[in-house]
Amino acid sequence: MIGKQIAHFQIEARLGAGGMGEVYQARDTRLGRSVAVKMLPEAFARDPERIARFEREAKLLASLNHANIAALYGLEHVDGQHLLIMELVPGDTLAEQIQRGPIPAEGALKIAHQIAEALEAAHEKGIIHRDLKPANVKITPEGKVKVLDFGLAKALEEASPQASSMNTHSPTLSVMATQAGMILGTAGYMSPEQARGHATDQRSDIFSFACVLYEMLTGRQTFQGETVTDVIASIVARDPDWRAIPANLHPKTEELIRRCLAKNRKDRWHAIADVRVELETIMADPHGLKVHAAREAPRQPLWRRAVPYAITAVLVAGIAVAATVAVMNSRPSPPAAVTRFPFVLPEGQQFTQGARRLITISPDGANIVYEANRQLYLRSMRDMDARPIQGTSQAANPFFSPDGRWVGYNSRSENKVKKIAIAGGAAVTICDLVEINRGGYGPVWNSDDYIYWGETKGILRVSANGGKPENLITLKEGETAHRPQLLPGGDALLFTLSAGGSAGGSENWDKAQIVVQSLKTGERKVVISGGSDGRYVPTGHIVYALGTTVLAVPFDVRKLQTGGPVPIIEGVRRAGPGGGGGADAQFAFANNGSMAYIPGGQTTNELALTLVDRSGVRKPLNIPSGPYSQPRISPTGKQLTVYTDDGKDRIVWIYDLSDTTPIHKLTFEGHNESPLWTRDSQRVVFNSDREGDWGLFWQRVDGGSAERLAKAEQGLRPQPESWSPDGKVLILTNGTGTSQGISMLSLGADQKPKLVLKAPANNASLSPDGRWLAYHSNESGRNEVYVQPFPPTGEKHQITTTGGNNPLWSPDGKELFFLSPGTARQIMAVEIQSQRGFAFGKTTLLPISGISAPGARPYDITPDGKYFVVMVPKSQAAPDKAPAEQINVTLNWFEDLKQRVPVK
Repeated sequence: MIGKQIAHFQIEARLGAGGMGEVYQARDTRLGRSVAVKMLPEAFARDPERIARFEREAKLLASLNHANIAALYGLEHVDGQHLLIMELVPGDTLAEQIQRGPIPAEGALKIAHQIAEALEAAHEKGIIHRDLKPANVKITPEGKVKVLDFGLAKALEEASPQASSMNTHSPTLSVMATQAGMILGTAGYMSPEQARGHATDQRSDIFSFACVLYEMLTGRQTFQGETVTDVIASIVARDPDWRAIPANLHPKTEELIRRCLAKNRKDRWHAIADVRVELETIMADPHGLKVHAAREAPRQPLWRRAVPYAITAVLVAGIAVAATVAVMNSRPSPPAAVTRFPFVLPEGQQFTQGARRLITISPDGANIVYEANRQLYLRSMRDMDARPIQGTSQAANPFFSPDGRWVGYNSRSENKVKKIAIAGGAAVTICDLVEINRGGYGPVWNSDDYIYWGETKGILRVSANGGKPENLITLKEGETAHRPQLLPGGDALLFTLSAGGSAGGSENWDKAQIVVQSLKTGERKVVISGGSDGRYVPTGHIVYALGTTVLAVPFDVRKLQTGGPVPIIEGVRRAGPGGGGGADAQFAFANNGSMAYIPGGQTTNELALTLVDRSGVRKPLNIPSGPYSQPRISPTGKQLTVYTDDGKDRIVWIYDLSDTTPIHKLTFEGHNESPLWTRDSQRVVFNSDREGDWGLFWQRVDGGSAERLAKAEQGLRPQPESWSPDGKVLILTNGTGTSQGISMLSLGADQKPKLVLKAPANNASLSPDGRWLAYHSNESGRNEVYVQPFPPTGEKHQITTTGGNNPLWSPDGKELFFLSPGTARQIMAVEIQSQRGFAFGKTTLLPISGISAPGARPYDITPDGKYFVVMVPKSQAAPDKAPAEQINVTLNWFEDLKQRVPVK
């Protein structure tokens, strides 16, 4: 970047980086001046929320015109980059000055006075900073203070729902950035309400201001700890070390700091203007900034003055040692405070429906990773909010490495186990999952640097550095293992064992057993009957799930003996049914005692079917919500077919759109998926395992039994995708994994699908005239949409360059729709000209987003092209009534666990 020219700005040096951007020194060649250029990182350049916050900062800064606030010169959009052009402030940051030692009281109060004036100007505009810290304050060589980085600023809100119209209708804000529950700011300078995720106001800035003043006077951070969680706990529960305040400081200064640092904001100064006035009073005190000692007596010779002090010192030291020993022998140190707070997911984020494991926490408690909208997000305790982990779209089942530097996960799109460094970089493949149940149950990265997971076959493991999985423990027919954890010593595994197979929700797994099996002898012992997702805790407990309750029992790891169970967390979300997901309880803990969980009941994958027009206006269908997949509208436009997966059965249904009454349940036996109407609307074709193997069937909607059309090749699950105009050729996707590809089945011929496009081609859609085949493929490293002639000739057109999937032709063939990548899943429309050759034009973003995507293409279009049918989470069908989803965090949870479930 150094030396590069962006528009008329010549980049000269990198000044720093933070959660909301990178800052460079640049030369404005047009006006001949040096400026600071802040640009949104490339990883966030396509994130609408990041861009909105970036532009919000510009609007906030533009409204502030004060000598102690760095000025904004402009906002630029250049070649897809978003730039803030700001005043280049010379000099050191306050943090750099404090690193050289405490600042004398006179200088510290002068700096504090200017900071207070800057905050006062912002508060008068209805803006609070929320991230005031020494690194965001610069001191020019002339001693002028400049407050920087309003990237977290927001308009003032009242804590009550009835906020004033001036505050709640601020055009510069998004709901996500202002809602209670989000922890924004920097650890060490947060107010207690910020640390708990509660709403903030100007008193939060006052708390941070006092932290900065304390640090200037003492040279040390106000609230300290070995980890970020320790710091937050200190902010919420403990006072600073008041002994560090200079002894000869004016007493009113300490009083001012104490009042600003009150835990309850009602006890703080209510306005920074009052703090400024108090500072002016202290600075104008005729006795000066310090309290001077009384007049001293005539000085004696040094040796005579030293003797009594030496004697006193010896006596005091002896008394202190004795007292210390007595106290240590009689009373243990008080346990660390248990602190709880919520983290509310940003607007538009929903935990992935039907997923297995949704949340994990790093061993040191510094980072939480969760899965929302089929994307992994990293929530660092140091950062302002969660950020997407680039390259983890379609990721599932996250788990941390023992050192906390890597996150392992299962790639849905590639059926592989992968890992990615939380510091950034490309994902690394560990192994394929094609032949081992596409993900396994409860993967754990154990201390021996192997990744273990359960299967219906047994327990497998693979080196974290990659390789071929080995079968470590073999199970009996019908048994399934989940979450194998290596116990201390490395000689035995703790895991959940279900004898009822992998299907079903938490009810089935509640009948499972938690067992320990020796890796040396193979001996197995049941330690808990009735429950699942058992985990050994370093405190000497096993915690496990029963329904939506997490229980704990004392556990002697040498004798393999347990005590009686005690409920410790109520209302924990369980994973969705199907594929063994019900085994997972959505909670995680770290070795430092931090714990996080998702509140709620069992995820049931409840989705609402909705019609939505091109302008985004929704018309919910009068159909009960359910675990739907692949909605398809009949060519007549009068009926809708879907299939449901409740974890036990997969059933194809037919609905009449005229009165929304189910005509009938089309299928009654086996697992049935991927329904598709025939061109005459008389039959539905689907895949099923009703005859013991997966095959292609069709069935009349007005009655009759299902007829097999074709058998599936070994290990494949053919999915009907699209028909030729004459209804004689069926386009199929060939299952999943490395065997993916697109085939065609000619009816009345040899009844055997013929491969037309090899893997990784997927999710095909044939144009209405039958001449062009659209599909998506990750051959470039991510899913992009392509079009080829049909039958394929080798000619290929790449429609997207920034990602896309699940294409669908418009009924007139003049547009091609597809879903945008990542978390938004917004419908895009691209103009198509295919009468004379093939050409495509402008792409339009339709205001239709947040589509749930279980199974193949999760949307369809009505024959008249006016409406799409989509699936959205039940909560989003009535978003005004749905509470935001959240993660509950507990610091020092081990202390609570030990008190509630004592271990002998």
